Amino acid sequence: MASQAPPGRAGRPWLIERIATATHGLELLRQKQQLLSREQRRLLHHREDTEKEWARACEEADLWSSRTDILSGTSATRLAGAPYEGDADVTISWRNTMGVLHPDQARVSSPDFPAMDRAVLNSAVGPSRDAHVRALEAAARHAVVESALRAIEADLTTAHRRLRAIEHHRLPALHEELHSLELRLDEVEREERLVTRWAAQRQVQGGHP
Repeated sequence: MASQAPPGRAGRPWLIERIATATHGLELLRQKQQLLSREQRRLLHHREDTEKEWARACEEADLWSSRTDILSGTSATRLAGAPYEGDADVTISWRNTMGVLHPDQARVSSPDFPAMDRAVLNSAVGPSRDAHVRALEAAARHAVVESALRAIEADLTTAHRRLRAIEHHRLPALHEELHSLELRLDEVEREERLVTRWAAQRQVQGGHP
């Protein structure tokens, strides 16, 4: 990649400023990487917990479904839930972590059986409905953690790639260019001093008969 540094002495402060900017950016990326890595570890532990919670909730929901089916049969169970099918709602709240926007919490709202319906239906329908709602809530919490973890890990990969690019390519190239420029400037200054000394000597010599 061709240099954009101004020629001559003006290139030195230009390159020094670019080196300082790249160094500062490198430090910020390292801090971001540390914070995101900490959040990643937290989410990994949290994912284990929500996954276990979801599995337990699903087992409980299956158990209550079986009890409901035993008491009333599968057709009666389906008929009992038909008026409420598809009415559950999941609302996601979002959070920004070091510039990474990701899901933070999930809130589930679902219709309940009216008290009269609970009295008319068999005794397992109400608890079965409650168990399925808990399973849905657990699934939503787990999905939020999974999605947040994917977002954090994707940004971690990007931050790591940018950090390596600055650390192993951008900064070395700038330092090398500055070193080359300073060598050229030193050579020019030596030449200028020689020319100045030579001109002074010529002037002195020219002043004598």
